[in-house]
Amino acid sequence: MQIPYTYWKSDDGWYVGYWNDYPEHSTQGKTLRELQRMLRSLRGDIDAMIADGTWSEAPLSVGAMEYA
Repeated sequence: MQIPYTYWKSDDGWYVGYWNDYPEHSTQGKTLRELQRMLRSLRGDIDAMIADGTWSEAPLSVGAMEYA
């Protein structure tokens, strides 16, 4: 399963990113590979909290529309 995420390289050289459906929860890594590892860990924590009922936030909905 692929889940979209957003990332960028900050001015201090760290990679910062978040899962697109949970943008208020970001993480970082010194390399892109480390960021991806941290994102997987973060998602695992979120999924575990959802499963045990301790997560109270709903994921954001993403939509698309015509713009002309």
